Amino acid sequence: MSTVTLGEGNTPLVESTRIGPELGLRRLMFKLESCNPTGSYKDRFIAAEVARLLRIGAKACVATSSGNTGSSLAAYSARYGMRCAIVVNQNAPAGKLMQMQAHGALLLRVREFVSDPRVTQQVFTDLHSFSATYNAPLVVSAYRHCPIGMEGVESLGHELAGQADHIFVPVGGGGLYTAVARGAGTKSRVHAVQPARCSTVAAAFARGDDEIRPVHSTTRISGLAVPFDIDASIALRHLRANGGYAFAVEDEEVFEMQSWMLAEEGIYCEPAGATALAGVRRALERRIVRREETIACIVTGHGFKDPESIAEAAALHPDRVVDPTTLAQHLQGIL
Repeated sequence: MSTVTLGEGNTPLVESTRIGPELGLRRLMFKLESCNPTGSYKDRFIAAEVARLLRIGAKACVATSSGNTGSSLAAYSARYGMRCAIVVNQNAPAGKLMQMQAHGALLLRVREFVSDPRVTQQVFTDLHSFSATYNAPLVVSAYRHCPIGMEGVESLGHELAGQADHIFVPVGGGGLYTAVARGAGTKSRVHAVQPARCSTVAAAFARGDDEIRPVHSTTRISGLAVPFDIDASIALRHLRANGGYAFAVEDEEVFEMQSWMLAEEGIYCEPAGATALAGVRRALERRIVRREETIACIVTGHGFKDPESIAEAAALHPDRVVDPTTLAQHLQGIL
């Protein structure tokens, strides 16, 4: 099979109509990775990785995921006749779990996976053992585990190179940042934005050292909850080489940005997809970017991935049950 694809990549880069001007920016852009076939940038990774698995003759694979990798792998596996088992934390968002199940994946929710280092280590040990015994490759969206697959994500950096003076990237494990920095090269400054409650790269950057220290994650931004070094150390090296900055932002800021993007830009994103914008605001406050420069935010995933956060945003705009005789009166609320 020559090409593995569902039409991923070449996603829209749309200009802000309201938030940019409100922040005083000349040009703020949103890279809508949420428009990929399964709703996240992980389709770039999985397309390249599944192509590799098919080339080596794999019939089945196992994977770990916070949600989006699993959703993408389940879809591409369904398309190309590959069986897959996906291991997630028991609290992964319902939208992502449902997507994996709908495509027929074997979904295994493991208590305290990711949140407990000992459990996490044991899970990876068991997965490596299973993979070696049954010739079922382990799929993890990280250069450390699947470098060929991650090279597929570098296309995102290629698409943005030269399109913006600054690119803001949400950071969890560090693989996305690394891929974007590699793809963009020296044509854009690439900044990292990470939840303060799961700060590995941003904490090391602030300390000025090269040590990625494991943390106890309490962030609600599930897609970025990676409390140990997968690709964080390599992301930190690329961050310093690129001349970018790292920003640690609070969960409340991220949810505020998500609501702002929903209500003022029409961009239906999950919380991780709004994290970059929180970094832009921090960068403006610290005068790291200039208002006349072009700034791009990577919107990593679609809103249907995390229905709970969407429900919270929707609650800010409650509906009303009205009597037909008072309809005209209520319609004046939009004036």
